Amino acid sequence: MDKVTKQNNGNYDLKNITLNIDANSKIGIKLPPTITKTLFGIIKGIIPISSGSITRETNSIVYGLNDDGLYESYSVKKYLKLFQKIFNSDVSISDNLQEFSLEDVENTKIKELSKDQKRRVSLFRMFISSSKLMLIESPLTNLTDEGIELYLKAVEFVRKSGITILFTSYYMEELLLLSDEIYRYNEHTGLEKTDVVNEPSAVSTDDKTDKFQPQKNFKVACKLADKTIFFNPDEIDFIESINSVSNIRIGDEYYPSLLTMNELEQKLESFGFYRCHRSYLVNLQRISELISYSRNSYTLILKGPTKEKLPLSRAKMETLRKLIGA
Repeated sequence: MDKVTKQNNGNYDLKNITLNIDANSKIGIKLPPTITKTLFGIIKGIIPISSGSITRETNSIVYGLNDDGLYESYSVKKYLKLFQKIFNSDVSISDNLQEFSLEDVENTKIKELSKDQKRRVSLFRMFISSSKLMLIESPLTNLTDEGIELYLKAVEFVRKSGITILFTSYYMEELLLLSDEIYRYNEHTGLEKTDVVNEPSAVSTDDKTDKFQPQKNFKVACKLADKTIFFNPDEIDFIESINSVSNIRIGDEYYPSLLTMNELEQKLESFGFYRCHRSYLVNLQRISELISYSRNSYTLILKGPTKEKLPLSRAKMETLRKLIGA
């Protein structure tokens, strides 16, 4: 996909999407659910684009949305056999039930299954199609811990079968569990790749700390589970200290940083960040308004739909005015 844009009645549904989906990759994209159906339809070729271009090396694509219905009155086995006929598939249902942890419910009606089990039935249905590319919306949302574990196990089985998967979700934590390569959708600039590093199982003996690391390429590191995720400074709205932990705020999500507020202030000052309050570092480019509710009370209003409000210390007000030219 190269600079793909989709407009509807003069409004942008998707804008400036550039993405390569390579064989055997496991990609995650953070975007609102209202956009997912449009993206999937464009990739599959059933929704025309307004501009840009798409090159497909395969049309063997199947997708699943969260609101896709299942035939509730069918048993699991009957339902899967139906799609075996629809897809004219030679995939054996009985031989693969265990891979999707559905062997003990094969004769159970779908309406009697848990949400965890229904998600795996949906994944099995897509697997039966023998498609080369699967597009899946937010499969881990509202699942139990056990359900997540079993779904991830089934996903690994699907991938070992040579199937490429693209996941979408509104939650970064979900994408970190599902994907090796993660993007965030920005309605102004399109897809922005997020740097993710899997934590090594053992400490490396190689000492590489002496290698030159230019400050112009500084990224803020945050630890989530067994992965470290890196953000460019211009992605960050503000940083808030909560219980002595520096939390990176991007959109409506928080990510705990590995650095203290003082360390972040020192490193991010040259990137246009200002310590507007003891507990806050703000990206100056995100400020839209400066409001004074009284002679001693100042508030910063940030850009965005939520219009976040940050406190501004009286002692820092004059410095900030000079920085933003107010």
